[in-house]
Amino acid sequence: MRKYVLPALLLFLFILESMSVDFFGLHSFNEDWIIVPRYMLIVIALCAIYTSPYVGLICAMLFGFLYDVVYTEILGVYLFAFGISVYIVSSILRFVNTNYLISFLMVLVSISITEHLVFGIHSLIGTTELTHSEFLSIRMVPTLVFNAVIALLLLFPIKLFMERLAIEQKDELT
Repeated sequence: MRKYVLPALLLFLFILESMSVDFFGLHSFNEDWIIVPRYMLIVIALCAIYTSPYVGLICAMLFGFLYDVVYTEILGVYLFAFGISVYIVSSILRFVNTNYLISFLMVLVSISITEHLVFGIHSLIGTTELTHSEFLSIRMVPTLVFNAVIALLLLFPIKLFMERLAIEQKDELT
């Protein structure tokens, strides 16, 4: 039963991301900033850290594709960006031990990679007019700060949930 909670949670966060811009008034901090909530990516990165890199990668690709279908006009941008960011985070975690600080930093790395890849792809095909320095000051820093606060709030409960999910998956396999 618990295995259905993760897709339901990710779907809820997928919907919450679009609603939270208006709900939390993210544009009221500074009208020039572009703050992009990445709740779903935070949970997917934590899923890759605390359960299995494969589960995280599958979730990243599925929900990245869903993100592309619903929010963008170009298919594959978020599928690629989410997948690559979770893969890089999973690869880094092979060399370091996980604790709360490392998990928090890996979530921020995942968000940074995703934002840079999406910006790079849009720059490459000419669908954005931002320069890289404008991107960093207008979008990257505010998005990273906002999502860092959210990651701090979600880190402990999601870690507990993912560890219980991983134990349940091991019990089902044996």
